Amino acid sequence: MRAATLAIVVACVALAGRAQHQYEQVLLQPPVGATRPKRIAIVGLGAGGITALHSLMLLPEDMRQGWQVTVFEEREAPGGIWLPQDDPPPPPGIPRTPLYLNIRTNGPHPSLTVPNTPLAPNTPLLASRDAVLKYWEAILNSTTLTPQTTIWLKHSVTSAKWIGSSSSGQWNLNVTNLMHNKTDSFAFDHLIAAPGINGIPRVPYIEGQDGWVKSGKLLMHSMWYRDPHIFGNKTVLIVGGGPSGLDIARHSVRSANKVYWARNSPRPGRPNWPPVPGVQVVDRFESLSNGVATLTGGSTLPEVDAVVLCTGYQVKVPFLTKGGFLDEVDEVDGAQTQNQLTTNSRYIYPLYEHTLSLDSRYPVGALYISSLLTYNPTGSTSLAQGLFAAYTIADPTLLGTREELLAALKKREELVRQSGGDPAKLGHQVGVGYGALFGHRDAGPFQDLLVHSLRDRGLAGYPGIPEYGFNFTETWRVYAVVHTLSILEGWHTRLAAEGDAWEAEYTSGLRTEADYLDSMRRFVTWWSQNKQKYSTSGVAPSEERHLPSQIVTFALAPTCLSID
Repeated sequence: MRAATLAIVVACVALAGRAQHQYEQVLLQPPVGATRPKRIAIVGLGAGGITALHSLMLLPEDMRQGWQVTVFEEREAPGGIWLPQDDPPPPPGIPRTPLYLNIRTNGPHPSLTVPNTPLAPNTPLLASRDAVLKYWEAILNSTTLTPQTTIWLKHSVTSAKWIGSSSSGQWNLNVTNLMHNKTDSFAFDHLIAAPGINGIPRVPYIEGQDGWVKSGKLLMHSMWYRDPHIFGNKTVLIVGGGPSGLDIARHSVRSANKVYWARNSPRPGRPNWPPVPGVQVVDRFESLSNGVATLTGGSTLPEVDAVVLCTGYQVKVPFLTKGGFLDEVDEVDGAQTQNQLTTNSRYIYPLYEHTLSLDSRYPVGALYISSLLTYNPTGSTSLAQGLFAAYTIADPTLLGTREELLAALKKREELVRQSGGDPAKLGHQVGVGYGALFGHRDAGPFQDLLVHSLRDRGLAGYPGIPEYGFNFTETWRVYAVVHTLSILEGWHTRLAAEGDAWEAEYTSGLRTEADYLDSMRRFVTWWSQNKQKYSTSGVAPSEERHLPSQIVTFALAPTCLSID
C-alpha cells in the first residue's frame, strides 16, 4: 500500500482466539483544494500504543477531523509484553517478550490501571498475565475507532526517516508485512513510537563465561526464563535486584537445591524489595573464572551451577536508529547531543518529560516516544503521555519553543542530580527529581504534571483532562502505591504457605475501584496483624516497607474516593 492509500476499518472479527479488528484497503481522495488531514503513525500495540490510540480517539471530533491514524504491530495480536511466547527461540534469537509462566503483577493492579477503568471483576490484587492481557485487549476493543483508523498486525517498522527540515517535512516509514515478506513505504506527519522497555536484553560480558557454558553449566538472561523447573537439583545464583530478580528468586526456590541472590543497595528512588524466604542474599557478583561463581572481595560460591542474569534491558528504538534518527552512543553528553536524539542504552536524550523529542532536525511535535518509563504506574502514565501527544498534535501552540522545552529538560535533570541520581544512568525513571517546572503550577507525580500542563493551557474539562480542584491521579491510588511492598510481601508469603484458595476472601464481589480499595485495606490490615505468625512458622517477614518517598509524592486534591 502506498503512502497516499487510506485504509479504513470495516469489521470486527475473532482472530487467534481474541477479538481483533480486520481491515481492507479503500482508496480515498480528499476534495480538491481541501487541507490534507494529519497523518499519524503509532508503532507498537502494547500499553503505550494502546493508550496513545485511545487518547487520539478521546479528543473532541472537531479537534481530530479527518485524521488518518495508522498503527503498526509486529506481533500477531495486541498486548505487547503481556502477549505470551512460552517457547522462545534460543540465543542468539531474541524472544518477543520476557513474560514467564505464573507471573503476577509486581504491585496491586488497581495502581497500574488506566484511570476509571479497573480490571475485570474478582481479579486477585496481584493479577495473572492472562488477566492483564485481557485488560489491555478490553481497553483497545472499547476504543471507538474512526473510519480513517487502521491497525496492521504482523507488520514490522524497520526504519523511520524524517524527510524535510526543522520546520516542515514528513516521516518516511519502511514497513515489512511479515506474512508476505513484502516491504512498503508510508508517509506520516507525526510519529508516536511505543517500543516498550523489555525488548532488548542487557547482557554484560562476564569473565569466565565461555568456560562456564562449555562445562555444561547454565548461564541465562531473565528474558529467556519461563519455568522454574529448569532449576531442579541445581544451585542457582540470581544476579540483579530489580523486579525480575525478585520474581525469579521467589519462583526458583521451589525447585532448586539452593538459591543465592546477588543484589546491590537500591539506587535513589528505587524500591527496596522484600526478602524472599529461603533465598540467601550475597555480595555483588564479579566473575565465573575457573568455573566458580565469584563475588566482590573474592568470596566464592563453588556449588553454584546455574546463573540467571536479571540485568535489565537496553533502551533503544531500532527503527529510528536504522533511519539515522537515534544515535547509539556510549555516553549522553547534553552539550554535544542536544541537537539530535541519542541513547546510551539507558537514557534517550533530549526528550521533554520522557515523551517529546527535541531533536532539531524536525519540528517540535513530529516525534513522541511512549512507554520508556520505569518504576511507574503503567496505565496512568501511559494515558498521560498519550493525552499529551494527542492534544499537542491537535494544537501545536500548546507546546513551548524548543529552547523553552530544552531548558525545562535541563532543569529536570538538575533536580534528578540534586536527588542523588545521574539521569544518564537512572534513565527514564519517574520517581526522582519531580517538582514544579516550566508549564507546571504544582508539584506531584509525573502523570499529573504532564496532564495538568495541558489543563493550565485552557483544556480543563476536556476529555481526559480534569477540572481545577481535581487531579488526574485519583487520591485513592496513593494508598495502593504506598502499600505496594507490604501487599507484595504478604500476598506472596501467604501464597507460598497456603496456596491460593484464600484469595477469594479478597477478590469475591469486587467490581469497582472503590471495591478494590477496600480489598487492599483489608489485606494490609490482615498482614499487619499476622506477620508474626508467619515468622514463628518459619516464613520470616521483613520490617514494614514502603516505596521511596520520591515515588509516592502525590499532590492530593479532592476525588470521588477517600483514602482516610
